[in-house]
Amino acid sequence: MKKRTAWIVVAGVAAVAIGAAAVGALALMLRGAGGQSASWTSGSSGYLYLNLNDEIPEQNPAELPSFLEKRPAPLRVLESLDRAAGDSKVTSVVLRVSLLDVGWGRFLELRDAIVRFRKSGKPAYAHLEFCGNKEYYLATACTKIYAVPTAIMDVTGLRSETTFFKNTLDKLGIQAQFEGVGKYKNAPNQFTETGFTAPHREQMDALLDSLYGSYVAGVQSGRNKTPEQVQAMIDNGPYDGEQALKAGLVDELVYDDQLRDRLKDATPLAPGRYARQGRGFGLDRRPKVALVYAVGDIVPGESQGSPLGGQFAGSDTVAAALRQARKDSDIKAIVLRVDSPGGSGTASDVIWREVVLAKKAKPVIVSMGDLGASGGYYIAMAADAIVAQPTTITGSIGVFGGKFTLHGLYDKVGMTKEILTRGQHADLFSEYRPWNDEERAKFRSLMVAFYQDFVTRAAEGRKKSFGEIDAIAQGRVWTGSEALSHGLVDRLGGLDVALGLAKERARIDKDQEVNLVVLPERKGFIETILERQEDGVEARIALPVDVRRLARWVAAMSRGDVIARLPFDLRVF
Repeated sequence: MKKRTAWIVVAGVAAVAIGAAAVGALALMLRGAGGQSASWTSGSSGYLYLNLNDEIPEQNPAELPSFLEKRPAPLRVLESLDRAAGDSKVTSVVLRVSLLDVGWGRFLELRDAIVRFRKSGKPAYAHLEFCGNKEYYLATACTKIYAVPTAIMDVTGLRSETTFFKNTLDKLGIQAQFEGVGKYKNAPNQFTETGFTAPHREQMDALLDSLYGSYVAGVQSGRNKTPEQVQAMIDNGPYDGEQALKAGLVDELVYDDQLRDRLKDATPLAPGRYARQGRGFGLDRRPKVALVYAVGDIVPGESQGSPLGGQFAGSDTVAAALRQARKDSDIKAIVLRVDSPGGSGTASDVIWREVVLAKKAKPVIVSMGDLGASGGYYIAMAADAIVAQPTTITGSIGVFGGKFTLHGLYDKVGMTKEILTRGQHADLFSEYRPWNDEERAKFRSLMVAFYQDFVTRAAEGRKKSFGEIDAIAQGRVWTGSEALSHGLVDRLGGLDVALGLAKERARIDKDQEVNLVVLPERKGFIETILERQEDGVEARIALPVDVRRLARWVAAMSRGDVIARLPFDLRVF
């Protein structure tokens, strides 16, 4: 499918979806912005202040000047919490959390870090103004939960929404033709169906059940409730501040200034500066461990931010980072941080090859964030060990591909096209005509061959038979806890667990601090600006979420590539 086809499809659907964008405007206005600016004077004591809201990107944006902070925000937060646990100058943690655009895997990673901090015997306090299910789940890791009297707490249970575009495409005269390998590889369903198929519904129900079980268990342990009490709390939501207090969701209603008074004017410590000062300056003789990021949809070429929102993990960039870490004799082990729904099968294979080569030279441990699915699992499966959170979406061993035929749309708008070819299948991916049965079978054979390779390599990496992997593949998506029981991952936990395994495999003492070398290194500010000017990138396109997702889908299929990607855009609220 050609790139212009992608934008024709997006333009048609965008006209339908623009009206829906206004629905989110009120929520954005209610969310508000701002927060206190934390600072710290060296030598003083105080509390670690974490002001979490909106998006916390796994990687720093390329636009961020490199002289500001090279370490990604989540890593700074985790480092600061772990360091603060053993720092006598830090008396407590205050977590101010509002609506966060972060998946369940990284929420659990942050929650685990707060739990580790509390094991030091120091308290952690959560302060809420407006929160949903995930934010409340995070807050339950704290010693006490405070809320402003007018707080709105949307603690009502989990939901997942899947949008289907078939009727819209029919109205536009667009025909979707797709082939997928795997019973549960349901990615094309959003274009070819008007609702769930039985396997699609089965998979979504299983995922929601697993995530909901983790959610209830976390609230139960954090608030010292029975499962029945937690279920009642959920079923009676949402709450305002007074209702939340009566129902036992929060411990007290206080404003920010009242909470500060209780902390006796202690100094708030900003996690970024606090973590940087803990790393010190000058010659660092700690053993080095590389932290290589593969974040976003996997594509050929360079990693980059998308003008449609989100990030792309470029095979050239990630492979080069792994190669650099492999060849650097000072680096003793590699932690590959994967937060990806997959993408191009070929690009995933390029990264997989570098993991195989790196593994021959030094230990390679994979740490999965929110997602390590399809191509995201492909690049992980050759590692020495894979670590995922119980709520990480992983697996999805399967592939699909196809094209959109726009002949009907062209007829509606009065467009005609003449096509001249040399070669029997030269117009196989033309958007002007659909495939015939022979062409469809030929394309499906490509999908089947790639799926066979995928399963074979997964079996080799996981030390299982082809049949064992095929039985749990089929495009099926699993949560991390389910993936562990099926042998697709080795341990449950976050970056700290993966780092511990890396140290163990590299024979570094478990109590020895290491120097994390973050790769790929970000380009300088000026270099980034010049490249963006050359590429003609001026601003991020502000489109409704569904349209941005659709645009990323059709753009990913613009080359006729084999797609190894999560079979849906999973968002559980």
